[in-house]
Amino acid sequence: MAGYGSDLYEARMVDVGMRAWSSPAHDPQRAVKAPATASTLDPRRSRHGSLRTATARLPSDHHCTSPVPAHGDASAPIEGGVDMDERAEPRPRAERQEPGAEGAHLEENKFQKAIGAWRNIDLTTLIPQLDAVASDLVAHQRDSLTQRKDLAQKTKDFRKLDDASKLSDIKGLLKSYQNFIDLISTQSKTVQAAFFQVYSPLSEAPDPYPLLEASVDSLVTSEELVPKLTSENERLQKTVASLTTQLDESDQKLEQERTARKALEHSRDSKIKDVEASWAAVLDEKQDNWASKEKSLEEKVENQDRLLKELKASYEVSQRLGQGEAAEEEGGRRATAAELEIVSSELERTSHRLAEITARNEQLRLELAQSASAPAQQLAIDDDPAFLRLRSENSSLLRKLESARFEKDSERTRLETETRSLEREIKSLRSEKEALRDKVQKWSDYENVKQELEVLKSIEFATGDDDDEATEVALSQNNASGKGKGETLEQFLLARNKKLSNELTVMRVSHQDLQTRLEALQEELSNTNMDLEKSRQLNETLEADLEKVQQEATSAFDPSGMSVAGTYVSRYPQSSFAGGRRGRSSPTSSIISGFETSSQAPTLASLRAGGGGGEPVGGGSGILPMITAQRDRFKKRNSELEAELQKSYQTVSSLRSEIGALQKDNLDLYEKTRYVSSYNAVNRGPASSASSYAANPNPSAINIGNGGGSALDTKYRSAYESNLSPFAAFRGRESARAMKRMHLFERMILRVTKFILQTRTSRNVFAGYLLALHVMVFYFLFSFEAGAGAAVAAGPRIPGGSVPGPEDPAGWHNEAEGAS
Repeated sequence: MAGYGSDLYEARMVDVGMRAWSSPAHDPQRAVKAPATASTLDPRRSRHGSLRTATARLPSDHHCTSPVPAHGDASAPIEGGVDMDERAEPRPRAERQEPGAEGAHLEENKFQKAIGAWRNIDLTTLIPQLDAVASDLVAHQRDSLTQRKDLAQKTKDFRKLDDASKLSDIKGLLKSYQNFIDLISTQSKTVQAAFFQVYSPLSEAPDPYPLLEASVDSLVTSEELVPKLTSENERLQKTVASLTTQLDESDQKLEQERTARKALEHSRDSKIKDVEASWAAVLDEKQDNWASKEKSLEEKVENQDRLLKELKASYEVSQRLGQGEAAEEEGGRRATAAELEIVSSELERTSHRLAEITARNEQLRLELAQSASAPAQQLAIDDDPAFLRLRSENSSLLRKLESARFEKDSERTRLETETRSLEREIKSLRSEKEALRDKVQKWSDYENVKQELEVLKSIEFATGDDDDEATEVALSQNNASGKGKGETLEQFLLARNKKLSNELTVMRVSHQDLQTRLEALQEELSNTNMDLEKSRQLNETLEADLEKVQQEATSAFDPSGMSVAGTYVSRYPQSSFAGGRRGRSSPTSSIISGFETSSQAPTLASLRAGGGGGEPVGGGSGILPMITAQRDRFKKRNSELEAELQKSYQTVSSLRSEIGALQKDNLDLYEKTRYVSSYNAVNRGPASSASSYAANPNPSAINIGNGGGSALDTKYRSAYESNLSPFAAFRGRESARAMKRMHLFERMILRVTKFILQTRTSRNVFAGYLLALHVMVFYFLFSFEAGAGAAVAAGPRIPGGSVPGPEDPAGWHNEAEGAS
C-alpha cells in the first residue's frame, strides 16, 4: 500500500510537470509580450531584458497548478474556468446584495428615527395638556367676550355724558381698556405658548404617512409571501430528505466499493509492478530531460550575464567618450541590439521546438504507461482525475443551478410584487375610470345646459329696445359668419352696457328734474306754510280784537248801568267816547270802518240787531254779518289751504317714494354696470376692437353727467358699498366652505333637498309623492297579509290539495309551518 501511494504521488507529480510545460509560460508569443510590457513600464530597461525575464520565469512555472487533461482533451480548460467562475461568482452576488441591505438599513434608520421622534412627542401626555390649554382658552374667550360687552356698554354710556362728566369718568374707562388689553395679551401669550409647545416637537417629527404606507405594503407583502415561504420550506425539507436518502445510498455504495476494492487489492501486485516499471522509465527520462534543460538554462544564464557585462562595459565606454562619437556609438548599439534580438528569437524558437518534442515524447510514454495500467484505472475510478474533474464540474454546476434558481425565485417574487402593485394601480384606475364615467353620465346634458346658458345669457344681456335693432342685426350677422361665442357674448355685453349707460343717463336727467321739481315744491310749501302761519296769527289777532270789542260793547251797553246812570250819554259823554275811539286804533277798524263822529252812541240792541244811531261806513249794515262773512272767507281759505297742503303732502310723499325707487334703480343699475365693467375688464379678448376701447377706455368707471360726475360716482359707490353686508358675504363664504367639505353624496342630497324645497309646487309634488308611496306600500303590505291569512285559513280544509307551485310563497310558507 505504501508503494502504491508513492507511485500515485509520483504520477501526480509527473502530471503536474506536464501541465507546467503546457502552461502559458512556454508560449513564445506570451513570453515575448511579457517583457515588452515590462519594458514599456520601465523605459530604462534594454530590449535584451526579455531574455532574462523569460529565463527567470521558467523555474517558477513548474509550480503552476493549472489542470490539463491526461489525454489532451479539449475540454480541459473547463475546470479552471469553472473554478474561476465559482470563485468570481459570490462577489457580484454580494455586491448585488449590498445595495438591498443598505436600503433596508436606511429604511430601518428612517423607522427608528420616526419612532424616536413620535416617542419624544408623547401624544398621551401632550393631548391632556392641550385639553387643559383649550379649556383655559375657552374661559379666556368667555371672559374677553363679557369684558368686551361691558366695555362697549361703558363706551356707549361715556359717549352720552357731557364734557365735565367725561373728564371724571375717562380714568375708569381707560382702566377698563387696559384690563381688556392685559386679558388679550395673556390670552395671546397662552396661545403662543401652546402653539410652540405643539410646534417644537412636531417640527422635528417626520411625516408618518409614507412610513405607515410602507409598513402596510410590507405587511401585505409578508402576508402574501408567508404561504410561499411555507411551501418553499416544505419543498426544501422534502429535498433535504431526498438528499439524505441519496447520501445514505451513496454511503452504502461507497462501502460496497470499498469492500470490492479490498478484494481487488490482492490481485494487483503484478500490475502495480508493471506500472512502477513504466513510471520509473518515464521518471528517468524526465529527469534526463530536466537535467539537460537545466544545463541549457544555466548556459543561457551565463551567456546573458556575459552579454550584460559586455553591454555595461560598452555603456561605460560610450559614457566616457565625447559627444562627437555619440552617433557612431548609437548606431553600433542599435546594430548590436538588433543582432541580439535575432539571436534571442532564434534561441527561443529552438527552445520552443525542443520543449514541444520533449513534451510529445513524454506524452507518448505516458500514454504507453496509461495503456498498460488501464484496467487498474478503471477499477480505481474514484482516483481518476477526469472523474474528479467531472465531479467538481457537477458540483459547481449544481451550485450554479441553485444560485440561478434562487435568482429566478427572487426575480419571480419581484415580478409578483410588481404585478400586485400594478393590479392595485389598475383597480384604482378602473375605479377612477368608473367614477369619471359616472360623472360623464351625470353630465350628459352638458351641451343642453350650455345651450340653455347661452340662451339665458342672450336673454339677460339682450337689449330689447328699438334703438338697438342695428346691434341685434350686427350680432346675427356675426353669428351667421361663424364668429366664436366669446365674441358674441362680449358684443352682447357691450350692447347691454351701452343700453344700461343710456338708461342710467336718462335716469340721472329725470332724477335731476325731479330733484329740481321737489326743491321748487318744497320752497312753495315753505312759502305756503309761512302764509298759513301769518293767516293763523292774523286770525287769532282778529278773534282777540273781536272778543275785546264784544266785551267793551257789553260793558258799555249794560242794562244795569242804564238803570242806574240813565243813559249812555250821561255816563260816557260823547266827546270823551269819541275822543277815546279816536285816540286808539283797533284792528277791527278795517272791518267795522268805525263810528261817525256826529252820530250818537249805538245801543246794545242796535249793535245786536245790526242797527243803531251810528251808521257804519260799510253801507249801513250790522257788524255781525261782516264778521260772519269774514269768518266764512277765512274758513273757505283755510279749507283751500288745507286741501293744497294735503295735495302738497301727497305730492311730497309720492316724490319721496319715487326718489327712493329711483335711488334703488340707480343702485341696481350701478351694480349691473359694475358687473358688466368687471366682466369686460376680465374677459377682454382679441374680439375687443380699438374703437370700443376708445369709446369706453375704462369700463369700470361710471360717467355721471357733465361735471360733478365724480361726486355722484362717489355717492353711488358709497351707497352701494353700504348696502353690501359683510356678514352676508361671510355667511356665503362659510356656506361655500361647508359645501366643499361635504361628501359628494351629501352635496347631492343637499342640492336635491334645496331643489325640492325651493318652490311651493315642488314641495307639494314631493309631499304628494311621499303620500302616494306610503299608501302604495301600506296597500301592498295589507294585500300580502290578507293573502297570507287566506292561505293559512284555507290550508287545513284541503289536506289532499294541490302542491303549491314556485310562484306561491304563501303556500310553501304554510307547508313549512305545518311540518314544523
